Amino acid sequence: MRSELTIYLLEDNSDDVYLFKQLLENDKAINYSTLETDSLAGLNKLISAIVPDILVIDLNISESVGLETLIEVRKFSLDIPIIVLTGNDDEIGIQAIQLGAQDYLIKSEINASTLKRAIQFARERLILYSALGQLATRDKLTMLHNRAAFDEKLEAIESDFLRYEINYSILLLDINNFKPINDTYGHLVGDKILQHLAHRLQMFNRANDFVGRFGGDEFILIVPKVDNDEKLQSLILNKKKVLNGQYAVQSISGQILNIPISVAIGGAIRGVNAFSPKELISIADLNMYKDKEINAQLENNNKFTD
Repeated sequence: MRSELTIYLLEDNSDDVYLFKQLLENDKAINYSTLETDSLAGLNKLISAIVPDILVIDLNISESVGLETLIEVRKFSLDIPIIVLTGNDDEIGIQAIQLGAQDYLIKSEINASTLKRAIQFARERLILYSALGQLATRDKLTMLHNRAAFDEKLEAIESDFLRYEINYSILLLDINNFKPINDTYGHLVGDKILQHLAHRLQMFNRANDFVGRFGGDEFILIVPKVDNDEKLQSLILNKKKVLNGQYAVQSISGQILNIPISVAIGGAIRGVNAFSPKELISIADLNMYKDKEINAQLENNNKFTD
């Protein structure tokens, strides 16, 4: 049974459309289903209806010429691999790859073999680049988003706030008394606790919330549509309920340890008690340390009572 591949072709020359389809006919392994359009609007409409496996675009069409065609297509092409068709110009093809295309073909050199190989490689290259991009924005220990991913997300959500006035909050959280755990049980146990806490953060989290490791034992969350202190405090309380408790980890010797963990959390709301992203982080950090001080006082009071 042949596999299926859907291709959208942006081409305004009917002879080239015919040749393209002929080159992909009667393949024994893959059934290529090709839909063509001669305009950017037509391509956008096709993608909006059904997302294809690959896009093949002629850079020179009646309404757009050269790399501008690729730039316009990329505005609505999501994460679809793109092959560009050029005239006798390798330099334009290389520039197209630098601007986000996965491969290019010179029209005068296209045959069935080169076309099918380009389609295969373009799809594989996009998957590889996506995987590498994920690694570049993930913390290696916890696999949460890292600081670079946080900066990118904060810029995007701040843009939405400025444009649409959609409030958002930032939560900073830190593990109480984490250094003594590392000193007592070793960094292997400490790393496992960080991984377990990261897992809980991912499990008990809304789909639109951003969760990242800020560094050391600090974690950061960006939570959209939190617009008052009551919602913020309720959110913090719920996070503590799922994060505080006994963490079972195995020591180097194989012993199962049940280590009590609690977190300090501070938050701030954009547009309510902070008026810039920098101030937002600063206030959330200050509130986190206030919470840490309260926790330390409670621990001391409990020791005195005991």
